[in-house]
Amino acid sequence: MRLLLLLLLLAIAPAHAQPGPAIAPGSGRIEVAEAGGATPDPMPVWYHRPAAWAPDGRVVVVMHGVQRDGDRYRDEWRDLAEANGFLLLVPEFSAAKFPGTRWYNFGNLVDGEGHPVPPASWTFPAFDRAVLAAMRAARATRPGFALYGHSAGAQFVHRYLLLTGAPLAESVVIANAGSYTLPFPDRPFPEGLGGTAADPATLRAVFARPVVLQLGEADTDPKHASLPSQPWAVAQGDHRFARGWFFFDTMRRAAEAQGVPFAWRVATVSGVGHSNGRMAEHAARLLFGR
Repeated sequence: MRLLLLLLLLAIAPAHAQPGPAIAPGSGRIEVAEAGGATPDPMPVWYHRPAAWAPDGRVVVVMHGVQRDGDRYRDEWRDLAEANGFLLLVPEFSAAKFPGTRWYNFGNLVDGEGHPVPPASWTFPAFDRAVLAAMRAARATRPGFALYGHSAGAQFVHRYLLLTGAPLAESVVIANAGSYTLPFPDRPFPEGLGGTAADPATLRAVFARPVVLQLGEADTDPKHASLPSQPWAVAQGDHRFARGWFFFDTMRRAAEAQGVPFAWRVATVSGVGHSNGRMAEHAARLLFGR
């Protein structure tokens, strides 16, 4: 099924979205034309390809935080890519192309006035096009990828999962998100899924995915500079560690209420606060089921 989905996405992706040169061993960046977003400029994808990586090898996609610094996230994951032999891809959602939390963290699901945005204009298809273009540039043949997001990237990843099912993601790790969208259609977005085109069948399937919520046990600063402070976010807990547990318990209870399997789990990291670099090594093991 994932192979069929990959072939379909490759078929419908615009031909001009394909980067010219192939991704060679080493670190670098490519640009994907017309990936989507608020402006027509290309979208960067930072990468590291170990010399030992083969086209049928694993691919890991990492989503950066609020600083939109894909190069730093690439650098913090580069040694892990070498040690574990995976192709590392970090799409960069610049503030110019994907402005504010609406376009990145929240996926452009609703417009500035809170009205639903058609799924074709969500940020999620831009993510799909960028990742698939980078995989083509690396000549990757594996039909999927492992997906990790930290902080604002974790906000993006869990909403991408809830709304699309993340069909090509072989594993998903959501790390240190500052706020969460709850699986309730009667609560307005972004607190819940109200006013979005969320598919109940997709959501039921998501409950059964082996998703990992990765939480730094020291990510407990209630006054952290980038911690969301909207009333609905504060209601989820005083800090990121508490909010992660709140989201997990909410998802578990929602799955039980619908009578569907629930395969999510929490993995905490001792002594680590709001740091992608310190979460990464633990996250790499989680992505590969270790």
